[in-house]
Amino acid sequence: MLCKTKAIAALLAAAAIGGGAQAATDPVGDFLATFTGAQAASLDFTSAEARFDGTKFDLKLTLAGSAAGAPAGQLWVWGVNRGAGTPRLNELFDPDIEPVKWDALAVLAPNGALSVVALQPAGPPAFTFIPGGAVIDGNSITASVPLSLWGSRGYAPISYTFQLWSRLRTNPAMDGPNDEIADFGPRVFAAVPEPASWAMMIAGFACAGAAARRRRRAAFA
Repeated sequence: MLCKTKAIAALLAAAAIGGGAQAATDPVGDFLATFTGAQAASLDFTSAEARFDGTKFDLKLTLAGSAAGAPAGQLWVWGVNRGAGTPRLNELFDPDIEPVKWDALAVLAPNGALSVVALQPAGPPAFTFIPGGAVIDGNSITASVPLSLWGSRGYAPISYTFQLWSRLRTNPAMDGPNDEIADFGPRVFAAVPEPASWAMMIAGFACAGAAARRRRRAAFA
């Protein structure tokens, strides 16, 4: 059976889009009681989603309003636990709640800058600055972080945990106390394609390979 180009594209698109990712939702207006800054829709996120495609992590968050006009001191921060996370934001939460643990960060700024941080087993953290790495489109913000920047510290990449929070710095140049943190989201895992989606993707690649072989044979006939 011949594989048409459009059919191949549809299979690959279905595998990529229908990969089983489940966005964690967050209520509108749930600013932390400890937050002392001015509340704004750009600080209030309504969903958070992480995907892993084998080589990189794709992160997406949705805000309660547009990110346009967000002040320079505003940040959206993904905390990541790669297996060696330690509690760093416990003061925000009830002692009975499991503490927030992270050993890596992705920090997104209103100007589109992405700062990737990875704590090391020894020595200072590794910092990678990516201008334009955070793509802001209305109330949606996306970013991609290569696995090479977030190597495992004990967990398999598909077992990394992600938590999102927003921060409004008093001093735009540096983080301050935890009362600058405005909103905090639920813990999410990096979703990976479901078996059916992988099967469609493999079928698509097989069809593409068969088509390429037919073209080569025709060229030498």
